[in-house]
Amino acid sequence: MKNSSTTFRLAVKAAIFSCAIALAAPATVLAQSEVRIVSGQASQNGNVLKDIFSGFAEKNSDVKVNFELDNRSDLDTTQKVLADIVAGTAPDAVRVTGAVLRAYVDSGRAQPLDSCLSSAPELAAQLDSGLLEGFKVNGKLYAMPWYTTLPALFINDDAFKAAGLDPSRPPQTWSEIEAAAAKLTDKSANRFGVLMYMPNDYLFEAQLRSAGGRIVGADGKPAVSSPESIAVMQFMRGLVEKGYMPAIAPSSFWGQFAALFQSGDVGMLLISSSSFPALTGKVNFHVSLAPMPIKDGGARVVTASSNGFVMLATDPEKQAATCKALLSLITPENVAKTVMATASSPHNRTAAEKADLLGDYYAKNPTLASINTQPSIGWYSLPGKNNSEFQTAFGDIQYEILTGTVTASEGLQKLATTMAGLLSSQ
Repeated sequence: MKNSSTTFRLAVKAAIFSCAIALAAPATVLAQSEVRIVSGQASQNGNVLKDIFSGFAEKNSDVKVNFELDNRSDLDTTQKVLADIVAGTAPDAVRVTGAVLRAYVDSGRAQPLDSCLSSAPELAAQLDSGLLEGFKVNGKLYAMPWYTTLPALFINDDAFKAAGLDPSRPPQTWSEIEAAAAKLTDKSANRFGVLMYMPNDYLFEAQLRSAGGRIVGADGKPAVSSPESIAVMQFMRGLVEKGYMPAIAPSSFWGQFAALFQSGDVGMLLISSSSFPALTGKVNFHVSLAPMPIKDGGARVVTASSNGFVMLATDPEKQAATCKALLSLITPENVAKTVMATASSPHNRTAAEKADLLGDYYAKNPTLASINTQPSIGWYSLPGKNNSEFQTAFGDIQYEILTGTVTASEGLQKLATTMAGLLSSQ
């Protein structure tokens, strides 16, 4: 029988041998899931997305994000990705705007994100429920929010003061904006009082809803030729007819609107608040913002232009990893980064309330904060791929109305007929 001393020595040798084996064995590697996330419009705040997903990678070694960024338009990205879905090469998530969200949902491939969001209850509780509606279809969340922009009136403060106007008392109604535009207009110098967003129905729908109308009636039929719709178009046509506003063709608008405002050739610009960083970075005058002026006697409500990410992954492991990556978009810190880069409305209330995130930013830009006070609705989108065709038709017809080629009534009846055909084709 071995004595206790011998037994102890043998036990020590065994322990040392076990440790040597353990040290010689390869270290256990944590499983890593790879996800592919795609976004177009690289020049529009693409660097913010790179920063967000790079930061996510530093904190989450279990998920590798392959982020693909290019300069395709929303429509081009959508057409490519829908083709990729058919070919079986779709990404796990893709950035969308409200104008193309329905195309992914109607394709049957977009995955509801309600359970993804509920998996982070503390984060979900911080979100603005009103802004969240812009990412839902039929009551389900189909896009993880990135940013939402609302219409805003950009004011050249120097031009306002020179015309005897007070920028701290901006126009609130159609009659007030027309009166201000009249004072800011200098026809001899080819300077206009105001320019309004034109290429699609983003601003039109906001004005229409504030005037008590709708794009689609309760019966599901087009309502774009209603008296309220005609009133919106007649108001805009009147500004052009009096020389207070230029009529710009849809194909030229994006190349001209910024230059006209930055050069001082337009005193007021009514467009999405997301233009704030780019517009104000290249002017030699002070710019203030104000809520969208509405029809006299109307009730303010604006359309929300939403940017988010749709999940297309169907494999459970890919879905879990994609969900984790997309949730990084709505953390207070990343919402603050996004808002400061896009002048958008903060989805995360905590980000807006903390001084070190957005509190101080809004204190320095109080007129920008005022844009967030506007009640908003989701920007209406036709089902499937038809929305892009409708928006193109809208832009063309609006230009015809503004230039006097057709009356507001004639043009909007033509638009209603086009819309009815698109709806019936679904």
